[in-house]
Amino acid sequence: MGATLDCCNTSSDLLHRLVAEGLGPLQAAVESGDRSLPRYVIEELRRYTTCGDPRGGFGWLVCDTCHHHRLVPLSCKGRGFCPSCGGRRMAARAARWVDGLLPRVAVRQVVLTVPWQRRWQLARKPDLARGVLRIGLDVVMGWYREQAVMRGVKAPRTGSVTVVQRFGGALNLNVHFHTLLLDGVYARDAQSGRLRWHRVGHPSTRTIEQLVVRIADRAEEWLAEQGYGTDEEAEPDPDDGQAVLQAAAVMGRAAMGSRRGRRARRLQVLGGRPYRLPAQCASCDGYGLHAGVVIGARDRKGLERLCRYIARPPLAKSRLETRDDGTVVIRLKQPWADGTGAIQLSRLELMERLAALVPPPRKNQVLYHGVLASRAAWREQIVPRPKRSRRSDHEHTRAIIRPERASRRSRWMLWSTLLKRVFAVDGFECPLCDQPMRLQAVVLPPATLRVLDGLELACRGPPQQGAA
Repeated sequence: MGATLDCCNTSSDLLHRLVAEGLGPLQAAVESGDRSLPRYVIEELRRYTTCGDPRGGFGWLVCDTCHHHRLVPLSCKGRGFCPSCGGRRMAARAARWVDGLLPRVAVRQVVLTVPWQRRWQLARKPDLARGVLRIGLDVVMGWYREQAVMRGVKAPRTGSVTVVQRFGGALNLNVHFHTLLLDGVYARDAQSGRLRWHRVGHPSTRTIEQLVVRIADRAEEWLAEQGYGTDEEAEPDPDDGQAVLQAAAVMGRAAMGSRRGRRARRLQVLGGRPYRLPAQCASCDGYGLHAGVVIGARDRKGLERLCRYIARPPLAKSRLETRDDGTVVIRLKQPWADGTGAIQLSRLELMERLAALVPPPRKNQVLYHGVLASRAAWREQIVPRPKRSRRSDHEHTRAIIRPERASRRSRWMLWSTLLKRVFAVDGFECPLCDQPMRLQAVVLPPATLRVLDGLELACRGPPQQGAA
C-alpha cells in the first residue's frame, strides 16, 4: 500500500478559530484604553493557535506492515485554558499521584472557596493565595491532629496535595482550592518504630461549620496584616490590561466593547429551585468549605477519577458552540440553581475571559503539604513505590526529544501511555492493520513543510480523465 497521510490535526476546530480571529481585536481593544497585555498572556494565546498544527512540528509514526503514516502534532504546553494540553497534564498528574504519591489509605476532597472580593487579589498575588491555603490547611489538619491526640496517638501527622483552580464553570475568574487530604494521620509506633495509619473519624457538618469560621477569621486577619483590608477597594493597575480583564471576569462582567460593565447573558431552561448546602459543607463571610467526598483505601480507580477531576482544564471543546449572530454559547456542565444552563458571550468577551485565566509564569499551581511535601521526613516511608516496567520501544521517544534526560528518572509520561490508561486506546496502533507503529522521527520547522509536501504528493491519486 502506498503512503497515506493521517494527521491528528486539531488546529481548525471552533476554539482555535475563535482565538485566532479574536486575538487581534482583543489587543486593539486593550490598547484603545492606553493599556497593554503582559507578554506571557499574548504568547500563550498565540501558541494556542498553533497547538495541533503539524507545521509547527510533529512526531512521525510509520507502520512497517502497511506503510501507513500518522503525524502527531506537537502541543503548545499552555497552562491557562488549552483543553488538549490541560487534558494531558490532568491525566499525567492523576496517574503520577495514584502510582507514586498517595498511599493506600482513605482520601478526602476538601474544597476551600474565598469571597469574590478576594478572588482578584489572590489571582494577581500568588503569594496571597498560598497564604490563605496554608491557613485553611492548618485549621483542617489541626482538627485531625486534635482528634488523634484525643485517641492517644502521639505526634500525629497528615498530608495533602492541592490544585489551585483559577476558573469557574462559566470561564469566570474564580480562584479556589481543591485539596486531596489523607483522611487520618500517621504516627510512629513506640514499640516497632514503624509508621502506622490511624483513622480519626469523619468531620460532621457541625465540625465543618466551626472550621470555616476559624478559617474566615484567621484568613481575614492575615490578609489585613499584609495590607489588604476589607475596606480597601481592589484597584487594578491602569497600565496592565490583564488586571482589568481579571477584575471584570471575577464579577462575570464584560471589560470592553459595547457591553462594557454588563453581566454575561444567561440562557435559562426552567425556573430556579431553592439551594441548600449539602452535608459536610458550610460557609462564613464568603469563605466556603466542602468536605463531603471521600474515597476508600481500596478504590484506586475512583481515586484516579477524583484526581483527574481536580486537575481538569477550564473548558471542554464540546461545551462550546456559536450562534447565527456570531455570539458564543458555553454550556454549563450542570445547571445552576436559578435554572441557567448556558451563558452567551460575544467573541470579545470570550477572549477577555481566556486572557484572564492565564496564570503568571513560574508560579506553581499544585502545592504539597504535610507528610506529602517534597522534603517531609516521613515521605519516603509513606508514598507507594511505583512498579518498574521494562522500557518499551515506544519510550525511545524520550531519548530522541530530550536526550539529556534519557538516563534520569523523569515524571514525564508518554501520550500513548496516557491514552491507553485513560481511554484504553493504543496511540501506536496502526488504524489500518492494527500492528504497532514505530517513531521514525520528530520533525521540527522548517523541515515540517518539506515532509508535509512530500506526504501530500504521495497521497494524491492518479489524474482522472477529463479533470480540470
